[in-house]
Amino acid sequence: MRMKNLVILPKAPRNTALLVEDCVELRDIIVQYLHDEQPDLSIETASDGIEALDKIGERMPNILITNINMPRMNGITLLKTLQKRGINLPTLATSGWWTREILEKELAAQGFVHKKITLFLQKPFCFEELGLLAEKLRQV
Repeated sequence: MRMKNLVILPKAPRNTALLVEDCVELRDIIVQYLHDEQPDLSIETASDGIEALDKIGERMPNILITNINMPRMNGITLLKTLQKRGINLPTLATSGWWTREILEKELAAQGFVHKKITLFLQKPFCFEELGLLAEKLRQV
């Protein structure tokens, strides 16, 4: 069988995100910014890792944006739990306390294996950079 006029379309961007952030004000600002900059992106929110797991159980997002330091379940435990469940999402981790290097060492020490892209953004951050990294994750 011969295929004529085969057209290869670019990969469609991923259109659902889960934002996990315990600071209500920052969470609301991030959602508003991403809605303004990427109106085709549907955003669910959670205040910690436990709520994030519940949301993921209801609807699997295409990308994950998570804070590291949160009550009840932090971002590292969230990533490890997802990995144990066989869920590997393109992820943007944010933190005002951790650096990229310390986060990578801690993830490695915890046995976390990057199967999808994991990016890091230090707080305080520039919202334009957040938008660019979110867009990068959507293209994975």
